[in-house]
Amino acid sequence: MNLCFAYPNKFRFSETFIHDQIEQLQPKITIYEGWYPSLDKNDVSFLPFPFNILYVRGGLRNVLPSLYHKIYTFFLARYLTKNNIDVVLAQYGPMGATINDACVKANVGLVVHFHGFDANDKATLDKYLPTYQKMFKTVKGIIAVSRDMRNKLIEFGADPDKVIFNSCFVNTSLFTLGTPENSDKIFMAVGRFTAKKSPFSTIRAFHKVLQTVPDAKLKMIGEGELWEEAKALVKELGIESQVELLGVKRPAEIIDLLKTARVFVQHSMFAPNGDSEGTPVSILEASAVGLPIVSTYHAGIKDAVVHKKTGFLVNEGDWEEMAKYMTLLINNPELCGQMGRSARQHMEDYYEMSKRVDTLREILEK
Repeated sequence: MNLCFAYPNKFRFSETFIHDQIEQLQPKITIYEGWYPSLDKNDVSFLPFPFNILYVRGGLRNVLPSLYHKIYTFFLARYLTKNNIDVVLAQYGPMGATINDACVKANVGLVVHFHGFDANDKATLDKYLPTYQKMFKTVKGIIAVSRDMRNKLIEFGADPDKVIFNSCFVNTSLFTLGTPENSDKIFMAVGRFTAKKSPFSTIRAFHKVLQTVPDAKLKMIGEGELWEEAKALVKELGIESQVELLGVKRPAEIIDLLKTARVFVQHSMFAPNGDSEGTPVSILEASAVGLPIVSTYHAGIKDAVVHKKTGFLVNEGDWEEMAKYMTLLINNPELCGQMGRSARQHMEDYYEMSKRVDTLREILEK
C-alpha cells in the first residue's frame, strides 16, 4: 500500500496523535500546510513556480479561491499519480473536502479522519458541510473517534457502511503505572485553555473542593485563548497559592507531572460555537499512567472513562457535582489507586495504540 498522509500542521504540541500515526503507518509520502497541503516532509512544495512561493499561493487562494482550487487539484492529482499513491489519509474533515477532487481525478482512494471540531463547530460546518456532502459521495472511508461523532456524520449524509468508529489511542508502553495513592493531594489538568475544555468549570470545582480540603493543589498544563481569563479567575477567587498554571510542557514532562498527581480532571463540554471533543488524548494518557479521572458525559469520554470504575463523570456544566467527586477521590487515596489501575487496564484493553493502528491500517488497505 502506497500511502499519502495529509495533515495541516507540522508542529503543534496538542497533535501528538498525528505524529504517532505517521510513525506507525510509515506512509510513502506526507504533505502538510493548512487545508491545502503542498509541502513534503522536507518542507519542499510539489507546486511549480510561482505557486511554490507561500505569498503567491496564499494571495491567489484568498483573491480567487475557485481558480486556486482548480490549479491545486491539477498539481496534487499529478503528484499523487507520479508517486503511485493508492490511498490518501486526510486528517480532519476540511482537508478531506479540499483534496477530494484531486483524489477523484487521480483515481486514488480517500479516507478522511474526523477528530472533533470538524464535525461540530458551527462556523466550520457552515463553510464546509456542502463540500462534506459532495465528498461523502466518493470517499472510500470515514473515521470517527467517538460513537456520537459517527452518528452525527451519518446524519449529515455519510454512508453508514463507510463511517467507522476507531477511537484515538495511547501508547501504553510509554507510560509506566504510577501510584496515585502515594501522591500528594494534587489534581492535574492537561489541555488547551479553550471553551470546549471549560477550564473555568475546573477552576470553580477546585475552589469548592478547597472549602473542605484546604491543602489540595491544582496544576493545569496548556495554553490557549482563555489562559489569561483563567489566570484572572484564579486571582478573583483568591486561590493563587493553590493553583499553578504551568503553560505548555513537552510530552516527557507531562508524564512526569502526571505521576506526581492523585487525580486527573477535565470538564469537557460543547462550546458556544458548537465545538466538541472527539476523544481527548490527555484523558487516555492520564489513564495510562494510572490516574482516576473526573470528567463529563461528553463525546468519546463516555467510552474512555467507565463511571464509578475508572473515574467519575458528571453532566456538562455541573461543576458542583464535579467538586463532590473530586473531594471524594482526593480524600481516599486507596480508591484512587484502585480506580487508577482499572483505568490503565481499560487503556490496554481498548485504547492501546497497536490495536487502534492495526484497525486504521485495515481500513486503509481495504
